[in-house]
Amino acid sequence: MIQYLSLHAESARRAAGYFFKQPVATLLILAMLAIAMALPLTLYLGVQSSQSVLDKLSEVPQITLYFEQNAQQSDIEAVRKLLADDKQVKEFKFVGKEQGLDELKEAMGTQDAVSMLDENPLPDVFVVTPANANPQAVLKLQGNLAQYPMVEQAQMDQEWMQTLYRVNDLVKKVLWFLAVTLSVAFVLVAHNTIRLQILSHKEEIEITKLLGAPSSFVRRPFLYQAVWQGVLSVVVSLLLCAWVLQAVRPLVNQIFKPYGINLQWRTFEMWEIAAVFAGVCALGVVGAWLATTQHLLGFKARRN
Repeated sequence: MIQYLSLHAESARRAAGYFFKQPVATLLILAMLAIAMALPLTLYLGVQSSQSVLDKLSEVPQITLYFEQNAQQSDIEAVRKLLADDKQVKEFKFVGKEQGLDELKEAMGTQDAVSMLDENPLPDVFVVTPANANPQAVLKLQGNLAQYPMVEQAQMDQEWMQTLYRVNDLVKKVLWFLAVTLSVAFVLVAHNTIRLQILSHKEEIEITKLLGAPSSFVRRPFLYQAVWQGVLSVVVSLLLCAWVLQAVRPLVNQIFKPYGINLQWRTFEMWEIAAVFAGVCALGVVGAWLATTQHLLGFKARRN
């Protein structure tokens, strides 16, 4: 077991030495990977920082049921019972026409215009909160509520609700697109980098294979090189991400402050950092494995 660990330690040390032999190329590769990673990481932190605001904006839309003017108290009680028995309804609130008139007076700041009316023109209403936030479910519930007795209209801001869901879907698709394209880019970069390293050590590798060294012995240093490359690029990208957020935070706060929106800025949690390190290193190892396997298969074919 000790010998096995020492072999891995030696391979990791040799892999780290490759970076010092070609510092300029190493810095260019790390810069390219770090900049590529900084974009999705910054976007992820931005979305997470604004999540509390988005949650408030994307609450389940409420449906307002307007009664006909000649609706009686018995009609209101009948609708109240139907709403209480409907499992698609999370909660509801009754606003009588007198209460609605008082709120209108308060909103207008004066009672002069309202006092000129001969009678209360406002209907009784129920404000209903659906139990399911799915747009199709909400629209279906709206249609069902419009069929209730003595209900003249069931109104909801459909366009605003649909816009919120489209924004959420767009952000998710952008994040997934960046995640997939970045993953493919990491594999390709690791494959190309390791392939160039293999070509520069081609004679050494072939002599090692002729002496009977197993493929795992030849492959191991290059796999560790991919791991080192992933670790260093993640460190640089996290620092770059923190710098970008620090730079744009005052400007973003200034933009949203007039609207009363205060973003709760956050940083990466430990599990998120660990997940980024693990994912990037795994992608690098995949690319290095493909490059070394391709070379070893070519070497075997030439011997045959």
